[in-house]
Amino acid sequence: MKRICEWAMALLFSGVLLVLMAATILLPKNRYSYYENRNLSAFPEITEESVLSGQVFDDLETLFCDYAAWRTPALKAVTWCDLNVFRRPVVNDIVVTDDALLEQLYTMPDTADDIARKAADVAADNAALRDQIESYGGHYCYIAVPCQYAYYEDEYPSYLENRSAYTAAELAALNSAMDAQGITHVDMGPIFDSLGHLPAFSSKVDNHYGLRGAYETYRAAVQALNNAYGLALFFPEEGADVTFSALPNPYMGSRTRKLLGLRGNDEKLLTAAFREDIPFTRFDNSEEVAATVYALPATDTEPLTYELYMGGDIAETVLRTDRLERPSILIFGDSFTNAVESLAYYSFDEMRSVDLRHYKTQSISDYIAAYQPDVVLCIRDYQSLLSQEYNGNLS
Repeated sequence: MKRICEWAMALLFSGVLLVLMAATILLPKNRYSYYENRNLSAFPEITEESVLSGQVFDDLETLFCDYAAWRTPALKAVTWCDLNVFRRPVVNDIVVTDDALLEQLYTMPDTADDIARKAADVAADNAALRDQIESYGGHYCYIAVPCQYAYYEDEYPSYLENRSAYTAAELAALNSAMDAQGITHVDMGPIFDSLGHLPAFSSKVDNHYGLRGAYETYRAAVQALNNAYGLALFFPEEGADVTFSALPNPYMGSRTRKLLGLRGNDEKLLTAAFREDIPFTRFDNSEEVAATVYALPATDTEPLTYELYMGGDIAETVLRTDRLERPSILIFGDSFTNAVESLAYYSFDEMRSVDLRHYKTQSISDYIAAYQPDVVLCIRDYQSLLSQEYNGNLS
């Protein structure tokens, strides 16, 4: 009887494996994981070196895990248990609190000297770019905006890293270095604090600010440029020039997605409507596309992501309004520029935006030399302030 049970268990186990392998091979494949917001692994290149080193076998294991049948339901089951049965404080690298879903952080290795040196290098690069822009009569402004973990650093449990000491040190060093170089720059952290540190300024389920935060960032940039350079840039005042509306769709923020939609809140994304109709043409990567700044869903129930604003991260976008009496602007930075772009075309004839994580045609310095925009605005989030990669590479 014991032998029969052992054979039965072995056959059952083998049968389950065969079914899983067959389903993994035969079921339709999707190269993109919506909840993880990433492309799944591709079939590895098999070479003599990769076989001898064993790397190809590691890659094949990753490939099988990525495309395993019923992978998403299995991940959902594990995540649900971690959230509701084991009640883990960190699930899928997300710190789960009663009020917010936050990125899990680790202590930064930089010393005070490292921070000061990096800040001086970043300020020197920005000074060189500013000098280039001013040499042809243009104007430059640098904006630092709090990412979610910095905005809600007090939400982290006391036993977890919140990076507050590092954030304070990097801001002090960079602001000092920028001042020493005479660069027009704005730190949005104190401005958001002066306005009440409202939840509307930064999402509780995503790394980015909301449209209200982008609006105040846009206002601060206009004020800084007007004050520093004696400009008279127009700005849309709420009520008189622009109104905001909440979309009914559920918001699938980046943190919500990492928890496979099993934990979130009732946060809604906003759109803005200008009182004055401003027709424009839009080009993404030199191809004309629909003249809109919002990637609206087909229904009111379809979940939204931050890609609502400008359709997400695009290497180069150009909006032309044919109001030749107004100046032109170039906005560059990472995804924190997207929501600002959906508003800022109000003030300008032509608005260009570049994301150097994706734009590889030329450097930002060469791009500016080619188009000579009247205004150049750099927007960087706190997490990226001292990085000289991608949008921090100004040469």
